[in-house]
Amino acid sequence: MEDKLKYQRIFMALAALLPFVAFAQVREADMEWLSKIPLEYTIRQTTTPIQIDGVAEEEAWSKTDWMEGFTDIITGAIPSGDHTTRCKLLWDNSHVYVYAELKEPHIWATFDKHDDRIFQENAFEIFINPDGSTYHYFEIQINAKETVWDLYLPKPYRSGGRPLNSWNPGGIRKAVKVAGTLNNPADIDSCWTIEMAIPFQSMDIRPGGVMPGTIWRMNLSRVQWQLGVENGVYVKRKDDKGKPLPEQYIVWSPVGILNLHFPERWGYVQFADEATPQKFLVKEDEQLKLDLWKYFYLQQSYLQKHGRYATALKDLDRHYNPAVEMVAGKEQFTLTTLLPSADRYMVVDNSGEVVFKKKDKRQAK
Repeated sequence: MEDKLKYQRIFMALAALLPFVAFAQVREADMEWLSKIPLEYTIRQTTTPIQIDGVAEEEAWSKTDWMEGFTDIITGAIPSGDHTTRCKLLWDNSHVYVYAELKEPHIWATFDKHDDRIFQENAFEIFINPDGSTYHYFEIQINAKETVWDLYLPKPYRSGGRPLNSWNPGGIRKAVKVAGTLNNPADIDSCWTIEMAIPFQSMDIRPGGVMPGTIWRMNLSRVQWQLGVENGVYVKRKDDKGKPLPEQYIVWSPVGILNLHFPERWGYVQFADEATPQKFLVKEDEQLKLDLWKYFYLQQSYLQKHGRYATALKDLDRHYNPAVEMVAGKEQFTLTTLLPSADRYMVVDNSGEVVFKKKDKRQAK
């Protein structure tokens, strides 16, 4: 496990430095963690105004369920009791609302300029992929000083994507409340809370584009560094070679590897009114999706080993699922499966982009 974590941390650092380079990011040893169905959450609708002040005292918040408590990004293990994290969401006709509570005995933040690289300190991150394509997704990071880094990714780093910092969601409202004292090692703090209103329009979602039954892919993450104190201020703890100890990623829906930029591994959220059921995922469909993605990952490993893609599923998995069809050449491939409950096809190509097609209009991508 230690070797695995070391390997993935090295990769994540390289990906951050060279976001335009596509990597074979998944090893066959990672498949166990990647074979788990992501979490689901129902976002309840509010018809009363939400005041963004960081305290979530409105009745709508009190009637809204918390998401599952955040866990380790790879294993789903529960973090220590003094760093628990939880979150809840609401929506109305114009915004999605986020409220998060981060338990923290040492609240630390120094970045104070918009679009600073917030994740290099303790931070909270929101990932949104409205169309479920794994492309065209948004990321918002915020720290305890209420500083935000917001960016748009036309496609993931693994597919050659570059983040666009020029995306600035106009109309976003945010507030942070600190229960303790910021940047003061002399005392023990309690927690910091975040309340945020994200306009649908900022993601190019027009009025009426979100309604009861709409499903997005989302994930939420806490970035946590190990801290020490030098000369009365917080600093990152270092190893014997003087390098900062690795950060921990604690997330709502575990990804299975140390990389948040796998949108197909994010959780599902459904926008709902009072009549919408809380559970909406269909296990049979989700298992087919997992099998399809397994062959996608195995193709990347095959390419790394052989310099070309496999042209048949049996070359990737002797006991492959026949419900997944692959059309492949040495330089490209397309994977397709029929999702029975949705009565539509899901198609993934070698770039990792998802397209959904109606059953009566099936075409090779």
